[in-house]
Amino acid sequence: MLFLLVVMLLAYGALWPLDAGADIKPRVTILVDDSYPPYSYESNGYLYGIYIEQVRLAARRLSNHYQVILEPIPWKRGVAAMENGEAFALLPPYIHKDKRPYIWPYSVPLGEEAVVAFCNPGVTLNNILNRSTQKAPINIGINAGFLILDKELALAREKGVIKIWENKDTLTNIKKLSKFRLDCYVNDRLSTLMGFESVKKERDDINVRQFREDRVVLSRTAHIGYTKDNGDKYPFKYDFIKKMDKALLHVQKQMRE
Repeated sequence: MLFLLVVMLLAYGALWPLDAGADIKPRVTILVDDSYPPYSYESNGYLYGIYIEQVRLAARRLSNHYQVILEPIPWKRGVAAMENGEAFALLPPYIHKDKRPYIWPYSVPLGEEAVVAFCNPGVTLNNILNRSTQKAPINIGINAGFLILDKELALAREKGVIKIWENKDTLTNIKKLSKFRLDCYVNDRLSTLMGFESVKKERDDINVRQFREDRVVLSRTAHIGYTKDNGDKYPFKYDFIKKMDKALLHVQKQMRE
C-alpha cells in the first residue's frame, strides 16, 4: 500500500507542472499616452479615455488567453521605448511606416482624429509657403513626440518660415499660446478643445476665446502600434494581434448598436 501511495504521489507530482503551466497566461503590456484627453490620459493614478475603454473591453474578451496591462507613460518616452525595442505595443499612434519603421503592424483603427491649428489673432498658416522668408518665423507648438505636420507645413519648416516647438502636453502648449510665446498650436481638435476647458477652470486670467481654429492640417486614424521585432521575445505576437483586432471590431460594433 505504501509503495502504491508513493507511485501515485510521484505521478501526480509529474503532472502538476503541466497543469500549472496551462493556467499561466502571457502578460501583454501596452504603453499608453498618459496625457492625451479625451482619448487616453491618467488622472489620480487611473487611466481614462475613449481608446482606453475600447481596449479594456476588448481585453476582457481575451482574458482566457492573455493578461493585458495598460501602462501610462509620457508619449515621447513611449515612442523611444518602441524604437529601442523595449516595448511590445504603444497606444495610440497614427500610422507612420517611414518615420517609425520600428512599429509594425498596427491594429484596426480605434478612431479618426482631425488635426487642426489654433492660432492667436492676426496669425494664419494658410498659404504658408507664400510667406516671405524675410519675416520672422511663425512659432508653432506641438506635443512632444507627435508627428502631425502635413507636407505643406513640413516644407515651410525646411524653408524657415515656421519654427516647431515641442512641449510636454496640451495644457503646456495652450498656456504658452495664451502668453504669445507661441503663435499657433497644432493638435487633435477634440483634445485641444478639452484643453481649453481645463485651462479656463485653472486660470481665470486666460481668455481662450482669443484662439481661433485656423486650418485643418490632416485627418488620421489612431491605432495600437506593435513592435516590428519578430524574434523570440514575443512569441505570442501575431496570435495576440489577431485576437485583439477581432475583439476590438466586436466592441466597436456593440458601441454602434
